[in-house]
Amino acid sequence: MSFVSNVNVIPRHIPGEELRTFGTLESYEDYIVNQARDTTELLLKYRAAKVHDPELSTEYRNAMRPIMVTTCWGEAQTAAQVAQIIGKTNRPSVQYFYTTHAIDETRHTQIEWRRIRDLDLADSLDVPYEQTELFRFVNGLPTFLEIVFGQVCTLEAYSAHVLFNSISDLARKYGDLATAVTYDHVMHDEVRHIATGLRLVDEAIETADDPEEAKFRILDLEERLLPIAIRKLGRDSAIAGSLYEAGMIESRARFEEDGFRQYCVFRAKIKNLPPMRFKGPA
Repeated sequence: MSFVSNVNVIPRHIPGEELRTFGTLESYEDYIVNQARDTTELLLKYRAAKVHDPELSTEYRNAMRPIMVTTCWGEAQTAAQVAQIIGKTNRPSVQYFYTTHAIDETRHTQIEWRRIRDLDLADSLDVPYEQTELFRFVNGLPTFLEIVFGQVCTLEAYSAHVLFNSISDLARKYGDLATAVTYDHVMHDEVRHIATGLRLVDEAIETADDPEEAKFRILDLEERLLPIAIRKLGRDSAIAGSLYEAGMIESRARFEEDGFRQYCVFRAKIKNLPPMRFKGPA
């Protein structure tokens, strides 16, 4: 079935409904208007909050550097991963939505980079080569079903708590309101990305020629991908270590457990998926 094909099938027939629908939006024009409004609101909040930057300590900036640089680097990579999703389906409505997703990711990169530069955290986005393992793994997934689940339902859902929400919460706690409003804006888009990804995975399993084979693909993928995600974003990561050493989180283990718990909440929304075989963080 072309919906989950591992190749880009060129269909002879495209149903009219596929040409009219647009994810949760009525039109591309709606998307442009919504994002222009939201981005303008962000800029106004950001300028008002940025005046407090001189009050932020060097210790705070150093502790936030790994998590903010890694997150921004990940946003830059995600646009390329989303392009793979577009190339693995011939459903125009799905392609339309993921075109906006790719635009969102490039905008996130820009606004997060602005904050990194304003805090003087880095001159470029550099991460250890090992940190690229998550994206290299997902980049090699063969089917629409797997890459949507791997990129959107795992990397983005897991990162929503471990990275984006943590950054907003920590920034607000330490008086860094410009960073907080930046990542609140990012999360506004991520909720839409994750919700649509979960729905598409559910539909893909339900309508697959062999639903059991589709479920097996996801269960097999989880057992291989989640250990990598936990290693890169959990208690032993540079992110958790930096935050813990600065006294910004109480426990590296709890930081990891909270992220995995949030992933399980998102996963439970896919009604056609059997119980997870992966046993969770050790």
